[in-house]
Amino acid sequence: MKREILNAINEEFEMFPEAFGGPLNIVEVNQAEDELNVKLPKDFKEFLLRYGSGAVGEAIVLGLKEAEFVATPSFVDKSLHFRKVLPKGYENFTAIGIDGAGNPVGFNFPDTEIITFDFNFGGKKIIAESFEEYLEKAIHEELNIHF
Repeated sequence: MKREILNAINEEFEMFPEAFGGPLNIVEVNQAEDELNVKLPKDFKEFLLRYGSGAVGEAIVLGLKEAEFVATPSFVDKSLHFRKVLPKGYENFTAIGIDGAGNPVGFNFPDTEIITFDFNFGGKKIIAESFEEYLEKAIHEELNIHF
């Protein structure tokens, strides 16, 4: 990931460590990939290994460990849940967040663009071309999503 993004996240982490779930190890990340039958994008994997989960700018990023101050349920559990309720074609969806209306935010493997699927309007919207861009937009409060 870009140094400026990591620096911004590190600043948030230093000020509010309770807003992050804590780093994962590579075994935990590999187990998650196996359980979901996907290959996680490199930038999302790096985030999980460094921070685990947490609040970044205006976004809540799911991981495997719950943050103390922010609801960060397991992205594996949420991905498996959303795969059951999303329409055909989302069998490899991986949730990285949930907006305030309960809509999933994530990527549909093998694609790595970050999308949201709006259950009210029945469609997907591309939010960012990558997880890194998603974080950058979250830091600058440019996502236009309410968590």
